[in-house]
Amino acid sequence: MRQPKAAFLSLCALVLCSGCFWGETDAAAFFKISAGNYANYEGLLFPEERADAWSTIFEARPSLCVGGSDDACVGGAFERSDLLDLYLPYETNKVRGLKTQKDDLQITSHFDVADAYALHVGAGFEDLAYLMDEDELYGRQGDGCEIEGIDAADRTGVGPCLRNELMDNQVAYRSLKEDLRLVILVNLPGVDDVRTTACQDRPQTFASSDWSYPRTLRVNYNAAQPVESGSDMVYGDPEEDPPLAACDIEVFAQLQLGFERFGADYYGQDDEGGGLTLDRVNEDGQTLVGTVEIESLLLPGEGYNYGRVTGRYNLRFTADRFAPRDGKVEIAGDFNAEIHPDPVEVAEPERELDLTIDDDPPAR
Repeated sequence: MRQPKAAFLSLCALVLCSGCFWGETDAAAFFKISAGNYANYEGLLFPEERADAWSTIFEARPSLCVGGSDDACVGGAFERSDLLDLYLPYETNKVRGLKTQKDDLQITSHFDVADAYALHVGAGFEDLAYLMDEDELYGRQGDGCEIEGIDAADRTGVGPCLRNELMDNQVAYRSLKEDLRLVILVNLPGVDDVRTTACQDRPQTFASSDWSYPRTLRVNYNAAQPVESGSDMVYGDPEEDPPLAACDIEVFAQLQLGFERFGADYYGQDDEGGGLTLDRVNEDGQTLVGTVEIESLLLPGEGYNYGRVTGRYNLRFTADRFAPRDGKVEIAGDFNAEIHPDPVEVAEPERELDLTIDDDPPAR
């Protein structure tokens, strides 16, 4: 009779622990919003009752002439007037670190969107002052935010209009309870799940003392194996080249807001002035876009009952269902979490893996 009771108590402990958190993070998240994607955020970044207001802000926002004159924009260029980066402070003490059954390190941060708006309210919306910057197209001052009765070129920019919306309707945004969840999965050296030629000679044991810190890890979500490009080795094309070997994967990252999941761009992707070279290092002491920097790491069992990890990150994400140019999120910040062993295997972010076998392998 004791064995079933023990199993029941163990199950209860597992259920109770699933809601526990042992860390904190302090970050800044910027959501790119536009006329093409704002509607997807209904119930996430704005409540249903404010949908008409957001429609008025973002719709009917054509490209405007900058630095030119007349209808042909002589001497200037047309630029989109509907693009906006909305800043949400991401400060939470609901951060959990755990070792998965695959011996990877997972750091998960949970945060309610309503709490982010509450931080704006507490700061008097000073953190959104950049939306009023008249040097930016989104911050121009005009004759109002309404669609009717105001020429497109004379309308107030989306920045001031959105800032006013948030300031004037604070109570409505308290109803937002969606969880803004950031998951960082660090692939610690260990026994690989898939045996490949590339990984057979890799170490299968690991201790925190085996590495020196700080250590910058590349977010290589859905990256391909390296290929030669001139004198450099660069990541290949995910659509044409084989996927990165399991032992070369450093960090997965995923951001989820309600039903919308964002996948992290792999290291260096779309980074201005930089390629995808594998030997690129953090020369300026800054966390590069597409990296997670582990500042200190102590794993469970290495002298203490629980481990601890501290670090920082600078990640860029693209929504699965949004257009490539729109629907991006950039989030940068610090984390500090205790690490607890966890008996539940946590699913990894999806990768496009082609495991088909070539019937006619090339001759050696």
